[in-house]
Amino acid sequence: MLVYLIHLIMAHIKSLSRILLIIIIGFLLSGCLRPATLPMVDLSQFTPQPQASDAIPSEGTAAAFNPSSTLELDPATQATLRRYPLWVGSSWVYTYIGYTQKKEVTWRVVETVVETQIIDGYYIATVERTTELLEGTPDAAFPYKPKEGVYYELVDGSNLYRSEGQIETDLDEAWLDLVIPFPEEGGRWYPDPADRVAANPPDTGYKFASEPYHQTLPEDDSLRICYNVAIRLADGKDEGTFCDGIGFVYREATIWNSGEGFRSEMVGFSLQ
Repeated sequence: MLVYLIHLIMAHIKSLSRILLIIIIGFLLSGCLRPATLPMVDLSQFTPQPQASDAIPSEGTAAAFNPSSTLELDPATQATLRRYPLWVGSSWVYTYIGYTQKKEVTWRVVETVVETQIIDGYYIATVERTTELLEGTPDAAFPYKPKEGVYYELVDGSNLYRSEGQIETDLDEAWLDLVIPFPEEGGRWYPDPADRVAANPPDTGYKFASEPYHQTLPEDDSLRICYNVAIRLADGKDEGTFCDGIGFVYREATIWNSGEGFRSEMVGFSLQ
């Protein structure tokens, strides 16, 4: 009888061992079949990611830009956007000072790319400009207030056109704001479409850029390649500093006879 009980107990122990072994093996196999966790990589460090637009202009001419790829853009447009990062979320902050002979008024101006899209094959960035009065009291007739609202930057390869109020895709009628890369010393371009087609272009109204030079920007303590970009005027000056990979970091316009005008200096930026 005792021997029988011993055999019964040993059989029961073996059965429990088998069950326990099956449970352990199943647990281990379930762990082996689970996918390994992969480290996350921030792809925006390598390729700017513009946001697709939900707005579709009239006549169905717009196509939302695919944020996962820049293959829709020709190489010249991509190169321009590397030097002037007009991607959704890019933002520039300026201290803007308007001045007359009687007063000086200071604003904080923020320009942000809020939308990008492809229209008629062109890359178009919608830029929103907001202002905040910091110092001074401008009256209703003060001539050098910064504009609020939106403007549009259209990139066609090396040419960058700017329009206010509405998107302009007829480039024969558009304002040619920049040519990137800038023409070499002695080169010029006419922003005004009427000047561009004139048989004898005027001696004023054209833009030109200096030779490249290095400048350290205090906003990020970096050494950048920059250019002085100016428009030739008969009665004043309108010039700015453009730095590769950022955009405009300074601009000043002055009427010589009156000594009035404005200056705008970048004090911060956030680029995508």
